[in-house]
Amino acid sequence: MRPIEVRFEKNINNLNLVREADTGRQWEYVTVAMLAALFVMGFLFYGWQRFQYMQYGYSLETAQKEQAKLVQKRARLRLEREQLQSPTRIASKAKEMGLVPSVPGQLVPIGGSEYRENSQPQLSANK
Repeated sequence: MRPIEVRFEKNINNLNLVREADTGRQWEYVTVAMLAALFVMGFLFYGWQRFQYMQYGYSLETAQKEQAKLVQKRARLRLEREQLQSPTRIASKAKEMGLVPSVPGQLVPIGGSEYRENSQPQLSANK
């Protein structure tokens, strides 16, 4: 013969059951999350500073190259200006264009009645 097996089923409704919040564990989670966020923020700040440092280095190098180019151009332009202002060059260009030195009394000053004599002869066209 077989033994008789009896089962009692008890239906428990846990829908109304409210668990107590474990505040100690919640504070641990919040603390760990805040420390992790602080670490990540520090890492991102360091990365941003490093990036800015590199960008400033590149822009400084570019500015130094541009300055060197401008210094060379300034020297070249000064040399060209001095060559263009050379009195011998001006006299030779005037002779090529057919200009001759002015004779005394040929120039009449516009601004005053007094005749001012220039120490350098002025160039004028042949007439």
